Amino acid sequence: MRRLLLLLVLGSVVNCGAPSGVNEELEQQIRTLAEQAITEEGIVGLSIGVALDGEIVFQEGFGYIDEARTVPATAETGYDAGSIGKQFTAAAILQLVERGELSLDQSVHSIVPNIPSSFPDATIEQLLRHTSGFVSYEVDVYNAPADYLEPRYGEQLLTDTELLQGEALFPPGETFVYSNPGYVLLGLVVEAISGQRYDHYIRDELLADLEPHSMLVCDDRRPPEGSDRFARTSDGIEKTPYLHMSSWGGSGSVFATVTDLLRWSKALNDGAILEPASLQAFRSPTRLQGRESSVEVPYGMAQRIGLLQGHPKVGHTGTFVGGSAALAYYPDDALEIVVLSNTYGGGAPHARALETTIAKWMLEISDPDIRALGVPISDAQRQMIEGSYSQGDRYQASVEGDELVVSSDGEEVERLVHLGDLLFRHPERPEVFQRFALDGARAGWWTYNESGNFVEVLRRIDSPSPGVD
Repeated sequence: MRRLLLLLVLGSVVNCGAPSGVNEELEQQIRTLAEQAITEEGIVGLSIGVALDGEIVFQEGFGYIDEARTVPATAETGYDAGSIGKQFTAAAILQLVERGELSLDQSVHSIVPNIPSSFPDATIEQLLRHTSGFVSYEVDVYNAPADYLEPRYGEQLLTDTELLQGEALFPPGETFVYSNPGYVLLGLVVEAISGQRYDHYIRDELLADLEPHSMLVCDDRRPPEGSDRFARTSDGIEKTPYLHMSSWGGSGSVFATVTDLLRWSKALNDGAILEPASLQAFRSPTRLQGRESSVEVPYGMAQRIGLLQGHPKVGHTGTFVGGSAALAYYPDDALEIVVLSNTYGGGAPHARALETTIAKWMLEISDPDIRALGVPISDAQRQMIEGSYSQGDRYQASVEGDELVVSSDGEEVERLVHLGDLLFRHPERPEVFQRFALDGARAGWWTYNESGNFVEVLRRIDSPSPGVD
């Protein structure tokens, strides 16, 4: 009954049957979508792969992989996979736990020497779930430190700028703060426990049974079919600076094709990588402990967990200067979709948006009229949610009529319609959901979901209003 009510609240239009495959009409829809992303929306090149019941039913490349636009992208074009690579780190950690060599409640400081003292005393599980409270510094890839240009391995990664200049803003376990340095440190945990260099462990322990494959880890010796990276700016398309893949370590240093990632996903889902209990933990939600209450958020261990119009969805995305990536698995539908793109910024669509569109076609679902589903917001609910929230950057939540108004630095960002139970949905972008969860009498967490993916949490940072207990 709870699931049925949730689907009704979300306004889902759901086809309960499994997807029947990719027919000629659907193939053409996917091709048109990809070609529009290139000719109208500024992507230089991308590749798409779709699998049903573990069998690849569509794989194709579109556009180009080089600046001169002379080399076409194909299904076998390799791309940076960005933060999809965090899945490999999490799986490596869980393998070491299965072997009894590591415990998730161990402190990372007890395993990796010389971690900067500014990094919190977080556990391995808190790093896996991004709940250390550490907010990363952002690296300017156009003016990156010199050590980002050369291979870096082991404790050389402790010079990571995101790590050294980031800071702990919240107590460990209190909120979700996406943190690349946490996964860099997890890569060093893999090394410390296994005695192998991170990339060697991933290659020899995780990927060995997936041969033949073309995945590279921490390695820039790219094959001829490997794609360049591009940024779309107001001045047009430009090739992004060269940074060595090893600089990202366990936070995302995988170079792969859509075929590689579909093969990886199948092995993971078939139990060839992790034991059933580990796979369940890998995809289990994260519980945050506030001052008075706790809340469950849909992120596992390098797994974004969500619903796309009532269809359970897990996987991960990657976003970086020079491209974007999405790997999604719909377990109830045995559907896997991978989209890899070599261009990001300036309005170029994110790979997750393309993936979601394809999934909706495959699953025959459509978006409802959000405004018609609007529910009034009571004065008590308004008092619960209005205030300032942060995940490093500060945002304000206010209510006008029955709409949530999102602002940053005094500028309105967007407005969303209330669907009841402090759940809001964007009327023009119905794939965007935002929800507030109480910590005591007022909302303590503000979660953001897009395209069926949990994306982030903002934590309330202001004091309660007078008269609120």
